[in-house]
Amino acid sequence: MKVILDVDAINPPLTGIGRYTLELARGLLRSERVTDARFFALGRWVDDPESLLRAGTVATLRRSIPFRRQVRWGYRHFNQWRFRRQAGQMTDYIYHAPNSQLMAFPGAAVVTVHDLSILRHPGFHPRERVEFWQREVPKTIARASHVITDSEFSRGEIMELLGVDADRVSAVHLGVDPSFQPRPAVACAAVLARHGLRYKGYTLMVATLEPRKNFQRLLQAFESLPVQLRREFPLAVAGDKGWLSGSIHATIARLSALGEAIMLGYVPEADLPIIYSGAAVFAYPPLYEGFGLPVLEAMASGVAVVSSNCSSIPEVAGEACLLVDPYSIESIADGLRALLSDEAGRRDYELAGLARASMFSWNNCMDRTLDVYARLQ
Repeated sequence: MKVILDVDAINPPLTGIGRYTLELARGLLRSERVTDARFFALGRWVDDPESLLRAGTVATLRRSIPFRRQVRWGYRHFNQWRFRRQAGQMTDYIYHAPNSQLMAFPGAAVVTVHDLSILRHPGFHPRERVEFWQREVPKTIARASHVITDSEFSRGEIMELLGVDADRVSAVHLGVDPSFQPRPAVACAAVLARHGLRYKGYTLMVATLEPRKNFQRLLQAFESLPVQLRREFPLAVAGDKGWLSGSIHATIARLSALGEAIMLGYVPEADLPIIYSGAAVFAYPPLYEGFGLPVLEAMASGVAVVSSNCSSIPEVAGEACLLVDPYSIESIADGLRALLSDEAGRRDYELAGLARASMFSWNNCMDRTLDVYARLQ
């Protein structure tokens, strides 16, 4: 089969969608089922998708140029115009857009919609983004021959909220990179020292600082813990600055001054698996999640996980994580206290998480995706 993959999402800092896109690109290049793989970004064909990690052109423009709405509008229309000109006759290819927005294409087209938080919880997002996606999502669904999503939970959301027939949407679980694995203290020492962390001496949260990740309740729950636990296992937060997060940053700064939190900010990709491995507990109680890749990465790293009992998380976690009510500060606090104060209990969850994580791989994700393509030929 012949495939065109939109790789616009591959730019630093690499987000979950960027990681997914990169793994799809790698899978297409190594698959014997694919006779030709073409990659499109920045209004042009890209020979090496990994080169986009070094360029970072789109991310740089979006953050540094004034009047960002106009810049994005101009870039989007330029990209679509170039795509029509360069791919308009390639009807024997399958076009896959992995980031919820599908450009017009005359042949078979697949879109990955990772979640519908923008429709289910518009208050979690900036107004400009909500307005954009409320316009674009119906267009994308109308253009798509098939929709891929990350979980059966999200598949149900797409059928319910967008009216997509069951045979037009498939759930394809994400994978986890082998770099996420347990490591002894000596293997983590240099990286942890650089970030001011102590092996198995911190509670970790990895997420963009935005409302649906539930930072406010997590921080309130953490503050309710005994001071001894807060000092022994300070909350280390790794993630991009995000949006609607001013009060979150202020609370983290206050806890940092007390020695009870560490704001890591964006962590280089090479360091992140080691920071996972060094954590005592991974705390991740989102209000809404289409899959929950950080939960899978933490389990694969051999770390006990406290996460949410709703949306897609139970589907990913199975019984290998301690699941709590993300709307209850008390429930989150009870989960944190239970694991931070019980080393043997943490070990049980570490072993269960490793077994659960072994069920997910990017190879499986790629095989299931290729199966979807094959249905459209």
